[in-house]
Amino acid sequence: MLSASIFFLFAANFLKAGTLFITNQGSGDLTVFDDAAFKVQSLIPIGPQPWGGAVTPDRKTGCVSYRGGLAILDFTKREVVRHVMLEGQGMGVAISPNGKTCYVAVNGYGDDRLLAINQRTGGVEGEVLINARAFGVYISPDSRRLYVPEHGGSSLSVIDTSTFSLFRRIPLNPYGENSYARAHYLAMSSDGRALYLPFEGRVLMEIETGTLTESIHPLDIHAHQHGLAISPDGRKIYLANNVLGGDGSLSEIDRSTMKELRRFPLDRHHEQVLVDSEGRHVYLTGGFVMGHRAHNKLTVVNLKNGKAIYLETGGELPFALFRSP
Repeated sequence: MLSASIFFLFAANFLKAGTLFITNQGSGDLTVFDDAAFKVQSLIPIGPQPWGGAVTPDRKTGCVSYRGGLAILDFTKREVVRHVMLEGQGMGVAISPNGKTCYVAVNGYGDDRLLAINQRTGGVEGEVLINARAFGVYISPDSRRLYVPEHGGSSLSVIDTSTFSLFRRIPLNPYGENSYARAHYLAMSSDGRALYLPFEGRVLMEIETGTLTESIHPLDIHAHQHGLAISPDGRKIYLANNVLGGDGSLSEIDRSTMKELRRFPLDRHHEQVLVDSEGRHVYLTGGFVMGHRAHNKLTVVNLKNGKAIYLETGGELPFALFRSP
C-alpha cells in the first residue's frame, strides 16, 4: 500500500509549475524538460511534425498539434490518451483557463480554420474560418478573446470565445499591401493589454487590446524574425533574429522605450523564444521553419554574461516552446 501511495503521489505531481515542453518536428515527439537542471525528463511520442501545445492549469493534461491531428495527453501517465483527427496540419494551440477546451489552428487544403475541441471527449464544439497559416494561437487572461496571427493572410484574427466567432480581423501591413514582412507569432503582456508582433527587424508593432489600435515602433535590426517573448517582470522583450545568408542573434528590447538594449550574437538561426520563470535565461529552438538553417539543438542564452550553450532535446528539429502554468 505504501509503494502504491508513493507512486500515485509522484504521478499526480509529475509536472511542476514552469516545466518546459519542446515539440520536435523531425522526430515526432514532445520533450519534457527540467529547465533547472538543463535535463530531459522524458519523451512522449506525438505524431508527424508536431507544432504547438499547451498545458491545463492543473498540469494533468494538455494538447499538442501535429500533421493530421491533435494529441490529447495525460501527464500523470506520460502518454497520449486520444488523437483527434484533423484535415490538415495542426498549428497554433491554446487552452482555456478552465482546462476544458483546446483551441487549434488547422492549415488545410482549402480554407484554414480554428477549432474548439473538448479535451475530455475529443469532440469539436466550434469552428471559425481564419486566414492561412496561423503559427500561434493566444488566449487573453480573462479568456474572452483569442488572438490568431495569420502569416498567409498578413492579418490578425480576434475571436470572441463566448460565441466562438470572428470579432475583428486586423490587417498587418506595416510596409504596405505587397510586402513580404509578415508576422509569425506574437507576445502578450501578462495583463493581456498589449500584443507585440515583429516585422523583419525594422518594426515592432504594438496592439492595445482594449481598442485594438496599433502603434509602430521602429527597430534597426534588419533580420527575418519569428519568435519573441516577454520577460517575467514585463520589462523586456526578446526577439530571435535570423539573417538570411548570415548568422542569427537575440535582441533584448526595453519595453518602456521600445529601444534595443543588447544584442547577443548566435552562430545559428532559431524559431521560437521563451524566457525562464526567473528571467535568467532565454531558450530558443533550432527547428527553424525555413529549413535551410535548421538544427537539432535547444539554445540557452545566459542573460547575465551573454554566453550561449546548446543542448540536446532528445529529439530532432525542436520547434515550439511552452511551459506548464
